[in-house]
Amino acid sequence: MTERGGEPWAMPDRITLYKEPILQMCSTRDEVVEQVTITVVHEVAHFFGIDDATLHRLGWG
Repeated sequence: MTERGGEPWAMPDRITLYKEPILQMCSTRDEVVEQVTITVVHEVAHFFGIDDATLHRLGWG
């Protein structure tokens, strides 16, 4: 996204990671690190307009 709405009160974009679901799906510290990395890259890519199909094709699905 190169432009935002003109609201002067708009908060910056934020990525929220939920600890418990990530810990439930991972069994090692390395898996947690990998999942957090994938999630952050995935969400930042959406900010720049990259869709899910492209992310999956690139291995960040």
